[in-house]
Amino acid sequence: MTSVKMPVSIFGVLPAAGMSKRMGRSKQALPYRDSTMAACVARTMLAADLTAVAVVTRTELLAKIDLPRDDRLIVAINDDPTSQMMDSIRLGIARLGEAFELSPDAGVLVTPADMPNIPAAAFRRCADTFRGNPTRIVIATCDGKRGHPIIFPAAMRVTLDGLSGGLNELPARCAADVTEVAYNDPAILKDVDTPADYRNLDP
Repeated sequence: MTSVKMPVSIFGVLPAAGMSKRMGRSKQALPYRDSTMAACVARTMLAADLTAVAVVTRTELLAKIDLPRDDRLIVAINDDPTSQMMDSIRLGIARLGEAFELSPDAGVLVTPADMPNIPAAAFRRCADTFRGNPTRIVIATCDGKRGHPIIFPAAMRVTLDGLSGGLNELPARCAADVTEVAYNDPAILKDVDTPADYRNLDP
């Protein structure tokens, strides 16, 4: 009897709990495309057919970021003002593990909330590449520069606990396990840190 190979699940983590010091106000809740920056990224991740998305944000921001209603979207709270993005990523993965069966061969896709112009097609291309070999770390690139999204096997969540820096430390440590996916759109490189960045966003 021939066994049917199940599709590889990919879960999204959307860190949206930062203090936005360079912006001077919470950039996650800034208006963008009839919603907010964080909600725009969440909607795009969902449109890319991810299994589920965990949004990690602060209690005070939850009602402000206008998240879409979708059974695949769950929320984790990070109210620690001293925490780093890696802390939010760990919280998001833990929350996904509570709500779903996060098998070791599943993928974890991470994109921060301040990159609202990344198209769903970029997420899909990286997801398809990961599904082709779910032992690899997949990173989108443009003109040879690494950006977002990044996808890594859920089995590497243990490795995340040992990282002292940001998520970029993971592919640096596991350089032999990285697959780069070229995507010719500078949006995968552009985050929004300052008021000038926000003013220059594509409409």
